Amino acid sequence: MDRSLDASGQYQLGWRAQHTTAVVGEVLYCWGGEKKGLDVSHCDSPTKRLYTSAIDTFNLLSGIWSSQPTSGTPPLGIRGVSCAVINNNIYYFGGCCGHDSCFHNSLNCLDTLTLQWKELQPTSDNFVTKRSNGGMIVMGSEGEPQQLLVIGGYSPISIATSLATQYHLQFKYDTFTIPGVNNDHLRTNEQNIYNLSSGK
Repeated sequence: MDRSLDASGQYQLGWRAQHTTAVVGEVLYCWGGEKKGLDVSHCDSPTKRLYTSAIDTFNLLSGIWSSQPTSGTPPLGIRGVSCAVINNNIYYFGGCCGHDSCFHNSLNCLDTLTLQWKELQPTSDNFVTKRSNGGMIVMGSEGEPQQLLVIGGYSPISIATSLATQYHLQFKYDTFTIPGVNNDHLRTNEQNIYNLSSGK
């Protein structure tokens, strides 16, 4: 018997941590996070792609969970991802892979009508700090150019992070240690804006 199914054959959401949820219409979308059996040894692997290519949904009217396949290329940062909703789109920023000190600063969009992923900005060593566990909100009202504001988060101290923080002297970057983890991390109040109209 599939462990994801209960005695009546209904899909059940298993345990999960550091995942991301968003509500569009009458459906809650749950994506990413840490769960049993997830391959965390590689940034990109067939088992991780299989895991990230499905999204769990909860119908708020029927009270039923289901697992939905997606198309396109989902983000690789799967833990501590920030998200925000505009109309039928869920936007995802950053996150960590779950292995070593692999963090991301990519921006991706999931169209909930087609369940297709689109990468808006790839992960790169630029002035936006690679981080997880931050927040994201939408700025601008309907009919106006809309922007995504990413606020805070944390990341490991690295060359890429050091380069990024040189551009943002107005923000704070405090070091802290996570028990059981060898690398020191940065906690920040950095704020980045992405304009959906210009793509910058």
